[in-house]
Parts: sequence; structure tokens; C-alpha cells
Amino acid sequence: MTHVLPSRGLLPSLMAVLSMSISLAAPTAVAGTDPSALTSGPRAMLVMDGSNSMWGQIDGTAKITIARDVVRNLLTDLPPEVALGLTAYGHRRTGDCRDVEVLVDPGQNNRARIAEQIGTVKPKGKTPMAEAVRQAAQSLNNNAGPATVILISDGVETCAPDVCAVAAELERSGVDFTAHVIGFDVKEEEAKSQFACIAKATGGQFLSVDTADELSAALIATTQFQTTETSLPLITQSGRLYFVASHKARGKLQNLPAHWQLEDQSGNPIMTGFHNAGGQIDLKPGTYRLTATDTDSGRTQSRRIQVTNGGTMQITLLFPE
Repeated sequence: MTHVLPSRGLLPSLMAVLSMSISLAAPTAVAGTDPSALTSGPRAMLVMDGSNSMWGQIDGTAKITIARDVVRNLLTDLPPEVALGLTAYGHRRTGDCRDVEVLVDPGQNNRARIAEQIGTVKPKGKTPMAEAVRQAAQSLNNNAGPATVILISDGVETCAPDVCAVAAELERSGVDFTAHVIGFDVKEEEAKSQFACIAKATGGQFLSVDTADELSAALIATTQFQTTETSLPLITQSGRLYFVASHKARGKLQNLPAHWQLEDQSGNPIMTGFHNAGGQIDLKPGTYRLTATDTDSGRTQSRRIQVTNGGTMQITLLFPE
């Protein structure tokens, strides 16, 4: 039976920490573990811009300082099953297009190490963005299955002659990864075009943000990992699901009125309806697909979830610009 739910009104702030309990059968790993051993659970590499322009300020605070704080906050809530690593570029030498460094290899017990190492990123040099994405993708070990690269950058590539060509080359080479690009306080249209190209070539998203809260929301959105149709994403112990769509309007992230549909594992709709500011539904244990459609543009965002028992979960589907 299909149920149409009434609008719930404003959900808790998009910037609030997602309250999740995570349950997965995954092997533990120590920091610096060979990524080939991390074959269960999502794998991701965070790439931090350490070029000189990251000393630029937003409301009196350097962008690098904002980025460090936001990443550290994310680490405290990221599910332990996620094998995360950290790469930086432009942070050691001026004028050196080879200044790319994997600071922390992907691992599941390395959050403190990442928090420590991100504090060592002192903006100095150029922006070898394409080379950083290449090295980050390769460090995730293609043989272990799909992986994610999340790039935070504030400016245009200053080394590679054609960022799009590098992204396309990586895709053709069989490196199985998705790159999400978060443009942080980006002014140049050329940079935005480059970011969009990297994301499109690898099946990821380009998200443009201008504040600490928006950066936090973008990182939350890009670390809600999806998987292939033959496997499942992170399993949350969740009986009640809160859902909301968001987009950027007039320079700020805002709730997006959307048409929602929730289907069970067989594709049968169990909830459908239009909600101005998201909604909620209580679910029995099972596998579901949640889809939001922007009725103005026709664009959709979708996520697979699995419900076990008890608790709550908030899902934010973020529509890129």
C-alpha cells in the first residue's frame, strides 16, 4: 500500500551532526594499513588544497583554518568502517608542481592521525590539483573495488595543462573511483569549470560552498557513501528515517521542496509525496531506495539504505549547483 505523508515542517538544522549508529561486519585495520587489505566497507581519500591562496580569509578567518576545523569535526562522526586517508598538495614548497603528498594512507583506525596531519598543512605553493587526484585515486588500490576521492580546493589548476584530460585518462585507465569536488570560496569561473569537469568525468558531484557551515554540509553529503547495485552502503540501526533535500540559493544552503519516493527492495513504492522541507517515516527492517526529485529542474538524487532495528537516521540529499 502506498502512503502519502504530510509535510513535517523544518527538520533539525542541516548542519547538525547526523545521529547514526553504524553496524557492519568489517575487518579492523590500523593506520597505514595496506589499502589492498581493506576490501570491506567504503574507502575514501580526502584531498586538501595547501596552495598559497588558502590563506585567504572568510569573515576574518583563513580558509585553511576553517577547512581544518570542519574536517576534524567530520572525523568524530564518520563511521569507523570507512577507510579514510588524507592527501595534500602545495603545502611544502613554492612553485613546485610535484608537491603532492599522501599524508595518511586509507585506514579505519586512523582518525587521530588524520586530525594531527591536517594541522601540518601550511599553504605555500601551486595547485597541482589533477596530479593530486591521480595520486589519491591510485593510493586507494583499484583492485579493492570502487572508492571515493573528495577534493577541497579554492582555486584554478596551476600545473596540468588540461584537467579534464587527466580526469578522463584516469577513468579510461580502469581506476575505479568517484571524485567529488568541493569548491571552497571559489571566484574564478575557470576553476568552477575545472571542478565540474573532474566530477563529471568520474561520476561525482561538484559542490560550491562559501562558508564553514556550507563546507560541513558538503562533506556530510559526500561521505554518505553509495555502492554498486550488487552491494549495500553503510548499514544504520534505524527505525525512524528523517529526510531532507538541500540546494544552494542566493548564496546559502536551503531546504529544497521536492517530490519524494521510497521503494522497497523489490521496487514497490511504500511512500510518495511532495514535501516543502523534508519529512519522516518509520520503517521496518529491510532494504530501501530513497529518491528526491527537484520538480523545477527534473533532477534527481537517490540513496540506498538498509534498516536494521531501532534508532534514528537523517539523510540529506544535496543537489549541486
